[in-house]
Amino acid sequence: MEKIVVAAHKGGSGKTTVAVNLAGAFANLGMRVLLVDTDPQGACAAALGITQGKPTLYEVLMGQAQRQEAIVGTSVPGLSLLPSDLDLAGAEVELPKLDNWHQGLGRVLISLESVCDLAIIDTPPGLGVLSYSAFNAATGALVTCPPEFMAFRALPHLQEMTDRAGVPLLGIIPTMATATTRHAREVMEQLNSQYANLVLPAIPRRVALQDAALAGLPITSFEPSSDVAERFMALAREVLSRGKNLAA
Repeated sequence: MEKIVVAAHKGGSGKTTVAVNLAGAFANLGMRVLLVDTDPQGACAAALGITQGKPTLYEVLMGQAQRQEAIVGTSVPGLSLLPSDLDLAGAEVELPKLDNWHQGLGRVLISLESVCDLAIIDTPPGLGVLSYSAFNAATGALVTCPPEFMAFRALPHLQEMTDRAGVPLLGIIPTMATATTRHAREVMEQLNSQYANLVLPAIPRRVALQDAALAGLPITSFEPSSDVAERFMALAREVLSRGKNLAA
């Protein structure tokens, strides 16, 4: 099972938007997809119209619940969710006290390989315990980068994290892409210049993405004929291609 972590060092980089909608795009391709939320804010459940309950990923990682008890279905065929809530914030302190804590999420996902084709792992902003655990569970990594200097300057730190975890970086996704300001254009130029081989199809800034989250659906289900839905489908196909090429 491919396990793809979606990460960003800076908050507000479109990370959860990418995780939710990319998971929806993979499901649209006929795959059995598990979206794993390792962000204590629990935004993935909200974006999929799911009312948060117990147990969650926190209880699974702490050995208080079985993974099957925490996984919930969604309105999208083929897409399931392993949700989180604010209790997961405590794992930043509690997980490192456990033996081989950084392998905990990986063990959970390996045990699901018979029922899932692919897992998308959303992460909290920054490079803390939860993010490192997610990287260690992954077979590939995606990094989101809006056209902002502070997000761009954080990319080397994320590359270092992927190296430390031994996870191949599948690509960098330009999010909230726009050419309406000089700053945005300059950042995109630097991104394409310095990371040319890693830049993936850009996700444009669209109100439809917010409307889709409000409706509790990925954009590929909410407005499948939109340009941003087509971008996510293209992104899903490119990510699959890159993963297969690395495996070869």
